Amino acid sequence: MKDIYFKIYHPTLDLVSDRTFRSILKKFSSVIREIQYQEVMVLVNQSDLSPSEKQSIRDKLKGKLNHIDAYYIEKIERGSITITGLVTTAALGLLAVTVGESVKEAWKKSEFHKSLVEYLTMDLTREKQIERNVDRVFEAWNFDGFVLESVEKEQMPDGSIEIAININTDPWLSKHIEDNLTRDDVDTLLAQLNDEIKKLEKNA
Repeated sequence: MKDIYFKIYHPTLDLVSDRTFRSILKKFSSVIREIQYQEVMVLVNQSDLSPSEKQSIRDKLKGKLNHIDAYYIEKIERGSITITGLVTTAALGLLAVTVGESVKEAWKKSEFHKSLVEYLTMDLTREKQIERNVDRVFEAWNFDGFVLESVEKEQMPDGSIEIAININTDPWLSKHIEDNLTRDDVDTLLAQLNDEIKKLEKNA
């Protein structure tokens, strides 16, 4: 298995402000980090390390995993809105470094790194784990004003996995946006100013 990509799709978000865009990305940063966290913890728990070594590694990883780069934006398309991103391997890299720092015996470190290589290169092992993590995380997650329509997972011809996340806006929020959202550009401002000038001149 190679890389993991995600694609966020919303069918009606045509005019997107920076606040809305940041809100979407922030929410999915949390989701992706949780998927990465679960992946790393499964690897630690299933390893041949001692219980005390596992606990030490879990403790060291817990805080650090909140500050890694979760993904890289690959492409943004408008019309509706589609955001495509590449999930980083930062969590797995941090795991390898933490094991190297926490485990004293060289042979244990070597065996763990070998198991990590095997995990990343076996076609189905990581794919199945990621699918379980994705299902578990998305079932439990709250997307605030957005409605999760579906999550579709597909293996691509190059061996990578694409996770398509289809969202929509909650009906009450959609109505609020429709009633209140205006496009703040030069033409809109000029039209508003000219309307105000006409009113003032009429009342002068």
